Amino acid sequence: MDIKLIMIMKKLFLLFVFLQFASCGVTKNATYIKDFKSEFKLQAYCHCITEGYGKKTSSSMTLKDKSFYSPVVSSIFFDELKKIGYEENRIMKLDSLHSIQVVSEATAGKKIISHCLQFYHSKKLDSLTNINYKKWKNIKNIDSIIVSKNPAY
Repeated sequence: MDIKLIMIMKKLFLLFVFLQFASCGVTKNATYIKDFKSEFKLQAYCHCITEGYGKKTSSSMTLKDKSFYSPVVSSIFFDELKKIGYEENRIMKLDSLHSIQVVSEATAGKKIISHCLQFYHSKKLDSLTNINYKKWKNIKNIDSIIVSKNPAY
């Protein structure tokens, strides 16, 4: 074989080995979720709905509709999402109490779907999403976090 060809093959082999090592162990968070912001907003919306309807109703919803659970986002941001759902439920309860004296009896009470939908499109949720997106980008050991909170994942 020609010496130049052997040198080129060695360089290509070394380049290939280097690229293999460089790609191993580096986990990009985009591997798990293509669009974190939309996934986080969806989970916040789902927590708003489940908190609004309560545990009995929400457990049957989560069994029927898998939109209510994202193993990656829920395992890492569960506490934040739970706080969001709790806070929105508190707001819905207050709105419900205020509506009793203001609107007719037939329309008084919690308006869960409309409140959560308005929340989904709000600047408040956009702001919360951006805060958590910064946290998401800085997570280094995502595999161990997901496995520790979802052993079957």
